Amino acid sequence: MLSLAVVAANSLAGDAIEQMTGEAGIFKVVFRSSPTDLPIPTLVRSLKVHDPDLILLEIGDWESVAPLAGQIGRSSLRGITVGFRPGWNGLERATFDNAGIRYLLREPFSPGEIEAVAYEALHKERGVSNRNILAFLPAKAGGGCSTVAIHTAAALASGLMKNVLLIECDQRSGVYSIMLNLNHPQGLDNALQSSDAMTLGEWHQQIVRVSGVHLLPANPKRRRALPSWAEYYQLLRFVQKQYDYLLVDLPELVNEATAEVVRSARSVFIVCTPEVASLKMARFRAEELEACEIPPDRIRIIVNRWEHDSPDAQQLEEMLERPVFGTLPNDYSHLKAAIMEARLASADSPFAEACRTFARKLDGLPEAAPERFKLALLRKLGRIAG
Repeated sequence: MLSLAVVAANSLAGDAIEQMTGEAGIFKVVFRSSPTDLPIPTLVRSLKVHDPDLILLEIGDWESVAPLAGQIGRSSLRGITVGFRPGWNGLERATFDNAGIRYLLREPFSPGEIEAVAYEALHKERGVSNRNILAFLPAKAGGGCSTVAIHTAAALASGLMKNVLLIECDQRSGVYSIMLNLNHPQGLDNALQSSDAMTLGEWHQQIVRVSGVHLLPANPKRRRALPSWAEYYQLLRFVQKQYDYLLVDLPELVNEATAEVVRSARSVFIVCTPEVASLKMARFRAEELEACEIPPDRIRIIVNRWEHDSPDAQQLEEMLERPVFGTLPNDYSHLKAAIMEARLASADSPFAEACRTFARKLDGLPEAAPERFKLALLRKLGRIAG
């Protein structure tokens, strides 16, 4: 939840705000005071102790509150100040802005209005800055999106020596627990609820290590209401400096919470198969992402289970009405063996090789020829030379 400090001269207004923010479901009031309850230095020190995400400051009587606003603005507080009063003119707005109060609420305000200004303020002032967030979502169920995501994560971690986190966001399925035979009581649900105050030690209790990847799995046995955008925002903020890459495996439908991920992502990969139904659904998914204000150039298509008799790249792009970022082979035998043994596909399998090529492309490296192809070519040259 987002932590909130309320500094209001009127105690009744403070009570109403605390009740209202509780109804919003994403705020937790951690400190309340009046501008006159404490000396300004003491009040600022108290704010530092509680370290709120937002400071809701009543600025109705600006002359009396201006010294406090100035002290807050000059302090090292990370919290963003949001001022509230019945109204203001252009000159007053400029005065507030000069004092460091760039976000305002007009009294009376609703829980939705508080949430809207919190969203704007946090994303403008303290947005998620890791540019290697990659989201994967299926065009339709059963297309192998999770298989693609985890093998790509492993290719980045083991092949390119990157620190990689893979987050499983489908809380209803928890496919990684099934695929890898995991029995992990922590995971996504717990991390979302505690990321606002989690320590690194606690974080490492939430994850599972798989092939060099830190995996944050969903736990389908733990059901609760859908998380909020604020929980995903805080989770991404918490992990972004710990990893080179954040890969996120999403369910096919984007909701208000997971929209936080796709809007933060450098690229969103829609994983489909060469079948007509999957290709058409990939187009629908792309349109839905664009409706979430995702620029078209950040929406990429991956065609999984491609075979030599499948439509070629040009035909696929005509059916999709957009470019294909990459194709991955139909490697049924190796992937079936891996699933039966609760592991990832062997490193020398065609699918794993293709994922390494995909990972190199993601990292801006030249797409090296698969190792097996190189070995076959060397043997052929050796026979010719012999």
